[in-house]
Amino acid sequence: MSQAKQNNDLPAFMIAQLSLDPEQWLEEKSQRTLNYLKQQNQNADQWLDPALQETLFQEIRHRTPLDNDSYPSSLEKFSYFVRTQEALNYPQYWRYPVDLNAAPNESPSAQNNNTQPDGAHCYLDINPMAEEEEFFDLGDMAISPDEMLLAITTDTEGDEQFQLQIINLADGSIEYFDDLPPLTSDLIWSENQHQLICFPLDDTQRPWQIMVLDIFTGEQTIIFTEEDARFWVGCSKSRDRQTLFIESLSKQSSEYYFVPANQPDAQLQLICPREEGHEYHADSIGDKLYIRSNCQHACFSLLAIDKNQTPLDKHALKHAQLIEPASAQQTFEGFELFDRHMLILSRDHTLGQQHLAIKDLDGQLQHQFKAPYPLISINLSDNPLSNTNSVRLELESFNQPPALYSYQMAEQTLTKLKQLPLNNTDLSQFSSQQITVPAWDGSTLPISLVGQTEQLNRARNGKPVNVLLYVYGAYGDALDPWFSSSRLSLMERGVVFAIAHLRGGGDCGEHWYHQGRLGYKENSIRDLQSSVQGLIKRGITDASKLVLQGGSAAGIVLGAVYNRIPELIHGMIAEVPFVDVLRTMSRPELPLTVTEYEEWGNPENTEEHWRIQHYSPLDNLQLHTTEQTVETNSDSTSNVQTHIKTESQNNKPLLWIEAGLNDPRVQYWEPAKWSYRLQQAGIKNHWLRTRMDSGHAGGSGRDQSYREIAESQSVVLKMLGLDQST
Repeated sequence: MSQAKQNNDLPAFMIAQLSLDPEQWLEEKSQRTLNYLKQQNQNADQWLDPALQETLFQEIRHRTPLDNDSYPSSLEKFSYFVRTQEALNYPQYWRYPVDLNAAPNESPSAQNNNTQPDGAHCYLDINPMAEEEEFFDLGDMAISPDEMLLAITTDTEGDEQFQLQIINLADGSIEYFDDLPPLTSDLIWSENQHQLICFPLDDTQRPWQIMVLDIFTGEQTIIFTEEDARFWVGCSKSRDRQTLFIESLSKQSSEYYFVPANQPDAQLQLICPREEGHEYHADSIGDKLYIRSNCQHACFSLLAIDKNQTPLDKHALKHAQLIEPASAQQTFEGFELFDRHMLILSRDHTLGQQHLAIKDLDGQLQHQFKAPYPLISINLSDNPLSNTNSVRLELESFNQPPALYSYQMAEQTLTKLKQLPLNNTDLSQFSSQQITVPAWDGSTLPISLVGQTEQLNRARNGKPVNVLLYVYGAYGDALDPWFSSSRLSLMERGVVFAIAHLRGGGDCGEHWYHQGRLGYKENSIRDLQSSVQGLIKRGITDASKLVLQGGSAAGIVLGAVYNRIPELIHGMIAEVPFVDVLRTMSRPELPLTVTEYEEWGNPENTEEHWRIQHYSPLDNLQLHTTEQTVETNSDSTSNVQTHIKTESQNNKPLLWIEAGLNDPRVQYWEPAKWSYRLQQAGIKNHWLRTRMDSGHAGGSGRDQSYREIAESQSVVLKMLGLDQST
């Protein structure tokens, strides 16, 4: 069930707004709609170059070894690794008994990838499961505490509604739980071996309950229900495996409970009651709780209390033991607890670089982690054990493939365990840098660049180069440097990949996020305009060499600049774009709408309605048209529209739009309506690709994913006139 309103509960002005939709027929998966989408797919196929797509697909497929084992990770009884093979479209999951005499972080497969570890066997092969489905996604997999049972969730539609299976690893038998409601992908075992925690969805696909499933009896116990439709629920377990945390979160408020990890159906203990605007995250080691909170400062601090001090309110929490003070120069983003150490991850507010500090459990600084190269992303890898002096880190940059490292916290030594291997690639030809451009309001906008050093030197000397500018700018998500082996195919053809770090993302800290959400969303759009103008003004590129790309929430900024500055953009790739913002946010029965009110606004509020309407791409397709044109033709509405459409045709950049028919996040009809409306306006230089058997993340399986990437890259090259190059 759900608390979401139906349309007849909405104010009259919103009902009137919803009724004015000439493309509403696209919302029904009727034969007419399906025929339209299939016809658009055929049009897209006719525009593309299949030979180029195949060339790119083969490049991507063979860029990295298809036969490869991941570096193993050990629990108490077994070491686990993932195996990929050229002949298989999905990975296999393997394990072997732990060698109690081996040194930490060592194993037979780690020392020699050509040597099969003694006792290694495949405990999960999803290839046979996937062969029976057009779409298959392994959502989560969780090993029971005794390592004898495996719980998995699977999605066979792409709609992100998962089903549960439990596999007995001793005999391979599978138990299906078809009587459960649709679930999120996430799973967590309790520590008593027979209780599994999962998360039912309501009818808007919000995780709203926490269920404890007794896998022996099948009994389902709901231990927490969140009635407020703005909040969603989750669960985590402390690294020492003593405590389970129940979390209920909205975009700007939090509430946590805890319970013994071996008694998930015991009485929940509240940590701090929810208060509007108070965000916090809790974890523990032993009997001490560590709480990252914004109760003292918007950029967060870390506080510690004993478990028996709960519950306490926000005011009392302010006076708890201070472990990590807040700073106006950086945002404290997260922490990880071990028996003798804690890791503190922060982000500076100037250029958004991450920083990692190692402290003791009382907050005393032991040292700062020194990254091996600049413009780096720091991610904690799989570290299941708390009683350790080493931690595994995953490090990567724009021109350095991701590598797994073991970091000895006491000795401050960094050892590379495994790096993504590449075939026939000379990385020395590539380099990366970060520049800044001025924003419209005087702020400084970082832009990251990566490409062939020769092309970057040309750009620095004011000789415009081909640029693919990637954007997002929402939810506080940071676009940290990441390596892409498939991106090399574009860069080898002379394309420079750029990232505009827009407000609305978390690229430069917490304030960067808040300056691009709700009433400040216009900042994100103007930041993208300033980024485009800054790249052109500096001579890095020009309007004939610039293609923009982004997906999902990036549809807002992409659609807005498509309307506002089409003359400065040559092409655009909009992947599952969120473009019908006003209408979607006016429909609380749709997935995500109510939980997104604190990100975009609630149109039931007239001020927020007007603000969203001002930038919503589908409501502003004609914003660039001059008033003079309208006045000149004011005697005939049809003439006005005809003239506007003709002018739009002359100004619009090339546009490639992607949709997923089963997408629960951005409904397929949003990109389809965008395409249809442009088509009705006579704009022919756009194409719509709808994935008919998948959802928000595209198709499933390695080769299907590679083919979709190859198609997207062929679009970029065709837009830039590079489709004839090899």
